[in-house]
Amino acid sequence: MHTRSLPLGGRLVRSLLLGLAGLLFSFAVFYQSPAEKVKAYYTRHLQQLHTRLQRFQETAYTADTTSLRQQFAACRQEYKCLEFAVEYYYPHAAQRINGAALPETEPGEPGEVILPTGFQVLEEYLFATPDTRANRDLVHQEIDNLLYQLRYLEQQQPLLVFPAEEVYDALRLNLYRLAAKGLSGFDSPAAHASLPEAAATLQSAQEVLALSNAPATVTQQLERSAAAVARPGQDFNGFDRARFFTRYFNPALAALRQAQTEQGIPFTTTRRAVRPDAASFFVADAFDAGFFAPQDAAAPTPAVLALGEALFKEPLLSGKAGRSCASCHQPERAYTDGLRVNSSLLADASLERNTPTLLNAALQPDQFYDSRVHFLEDQVHAVVTNKAEMGGQLHEVPALLRRKAAYPRQFAKAFATEKQPITERNIRRAVAAYVRSLVGLNSRFDQFLRGDTTVLGNQEILGFNLFMGKAQCGTCHYLPLFNGTVPPLYDKTESEVLGVPATADAAALKLDADPGKFLLYGVAHQRHAFKTPTVRNAALTAPYMHNGVYQTLEQVLDFYNQGGGGGMGLSVPTQTLAEDKLDLTTAEQQAIIAFIKSLNDTPVAY
Repeated sequence: MHTRSLPLGGRLVRSLLLGLAGLLFSFAVFYQSPAEKVKAYYTRHLQQLHTRLQRFQETAYTADTTSLRQQFAACRQEYKCLEFAVEYYYPHAAQRINGAALPETEPGEPGEVILPTGFQVLEEYLFATPDTRANRDLVHQEIDNLLYQLRYLEQQQPLLVFPAEEVYDALRLNLYRLAAKGLSGFDSPAAHASLPEAAATLQSAQEVLALSNAPATVTQQLERSAAAVARPGQDFNGFDRARFFTRYFNPALAALRQAQTEQGIPFTTTRRAVRPDAASFFVADAFDAGFFAPQDAAAPTPAVLALGEALFKEPLLSGKAGRSCASCHQPERAYTDGLRVNSSLLADASLERNTPTLLNAALQPDQFYDSRVHFLEDQVHAVVTNKAEMGGQLHEVPALLRRKAAYPRQFAKAFATEKQPITERNIRRAVAAYVRSLVGLNSRFDQFLRGDTTVLGNQEILGFNLFMGKAQCGTCHYLPLFNGTVPPLYDKTESEVLGVPATADAAALKLDADPGKFLLYGVAHQRHAFKTPTVRNAALTAPYMHNGVYQTLEQVLDFYNQGGGGGMGLSVPTQTLAEDKLDLTTAEQQAIIAFIKSLNDTPVAY
């Protein structure tokens, strides 16, 4: 069969078209948008992590311990290149890949126990348990769990778009995660690889921003930050976190915000505990207490706050009992009462638990030591109607308040759009709004992190570095709120089992009988679990622990230094606090106490 040849002009046109198509293809390959470059970066590291994990699994039975540990380190550093995106888009997978090696429960199914899995579980097998055949089986199985999560991420990969505003948002959140969890050792409790992993996180942020065409100012700041944590000869306990935050980390965050603004990239409108457009989570107005409030919370207008304060001090809320909220949460005592436990309204009895401070109580998604309610409004109702605490009948209170001349006018001013504003609902809302206003994040330590490095002495700076390092306090009391609300999203509050004794008498050591959170759902690992409170203003809020067993911060530091109840010899099977001795010297403990005192807030406007 013969084909008819094109005329010379046709052949030239076809040749030109083919050449143009090839040129366009080459141009498309070599030129990618910033979003496409970031996606290619993510895809490449996802593939590399998959390959490394497969090799790791293949040698799980044959390689020596040193080799396995090296492979583990390489895999998790590879994950650090992906973490900003995995945590942002697939938080459930992130939890299964690098969550704490502790059982969890979901808020929607509080009785359903989720066993831990991922890198931190694998780390325990490789660094904290004997190298046996059975242990190698567990290593092999845990790598398989990680590969399962990787395959899930690979299936989702085509859906990712990486718009610029989300890239910046994800990177910023991951830097908060690094500061609050990575540098405290939370991620690496057994391998103690926090510094090299922090360097990998910072280098990853630098690379992603370079791919996003960010200005050199921010990539250079991140490069300096990475170099600061990767400095040769630097170890975890000796790392000067205070210097790092003020000289490197905060300038990098400021440069990140400036770069986003200069490029005209909008800030996400997602509502969060930390305002998405904040320069840092260290700045004075970074946290939004309203994030933790219900949708129908009262607006914190001057009229609402004035009413809330009046009701907070009003004994009529307890009916004939004569007790107000301020009876136990005394403003002059940093909203505590100075007692081990307060007296019960029931005959010849005491309340079961110590009175916690209300300062910054708004900055957490759960209330009470056992986290049994989410909102301050519900806490108000629970306390007022509790027969032992206030003994009131909230449905009777509106009628009582109407008889006092000032209240009809105050309610009408606070809730001007309502025909009958004196209601149970508005009582709860007004008191909750007042408590929500008791936020103070302007301690000397805060001022130090915001640039005034003259306000802390050397002992206090040492104390902060110990708190975040050797003493391991920062792995539960997360910076910068120093409570158990988990950064960077602050949508969950952690509870811990510490093994708190019933008395401070070492000769009569006995575990406190309070089951804590176990009473709510009967979950075994929550027996004796209590919410991690804030360390802010702790120097003003003695005595300490849920039962008020310790009168001084020195006693508290000694308890932790010994490894909690388990380290002191008590049987605490579910203890989440490591039982190992911290080996803190007396001088180091005093330095930590000096730092804690620097967290006293300047007076809140009561």
